[in-house]
Amino acid sequence: MTDLDGGYLATPTGAGPFPGVVVLHDAFGVTSELRRVTDHIAANGYLAIGPRLYRRGLCVQQVFRGLLRDTGPVFDQIQRARDTLTARPDCTGRVGVIGFCMGGRFAIVTGGSGMFDAASVNYGMLFPGKPVDHLLTDPCPVVASYGDRDPYIPTADTERYRDSLDAAGVRSDFKIYPGASHSFFQDYSGVPGLYMKVMGTTHDPDVSTDAWSRIFTLFSENLN
Repeated sequence: MTDLDGGYLATPTGAGPFPGVVVLHDAFGVTSELRRVTDHIAANGYLAIGPRLYRRGLCVQQVFRGLLRDTGPVFDQIQRARDTLTARPDCTGRVGVIGFCMGGRFAIVTGGSGMFDAASVNYGMLFPGKPVDHLLTDPCPVVASYGDRDPYIPTADTERYRDSLDAAGVRSDFKIYPGASHSFFQDYSGVPGLYMKVMGTTHDPDVSTDAWSRIFTLFSENLN
């Protein structure tokens, strides 16, 4: 497990080579929680990198502009993270992406553009009235997880994304968890944890366990 200038890298045990996964953080950035998730992915046999999307030359404003416009230099940063993995001798060259909230939106876009071989979208941001079918130009298989009590993403928009995947013929495992809120994967402490508790978007270990099982099944089928 290595802290990089551009983020955090976690490597599995063994000789490899391993398939890779780019881990796209939520709005809090590269945190201990992002490192925990990246370590968990590596422990399951994937070379995992969490790029630092907020960095010199790429400010928070630019990242959020990319979030809203689905284009911009943040996507170059994601591509560089993928290239970092594929350039390593311990990587097989097959790479997936996983994203959470803001990172989930970036996973929707990059997973639909041919950049990755598999995508895990977790409460990826959807915007009322903004279509997603035009983002599925060269889509990879998708495993998507949302909660029906998400205060930021109405279920109608979640279903619209699911229907777009179906209409495009994308192989997908799409699940809307009853009673689950936003950020059910994230197990934050400190100020972020307090904020999420106040907002009612706390960690749900049961939902997370089921979602991780589905994620690793799709990754195994499409990356290994």
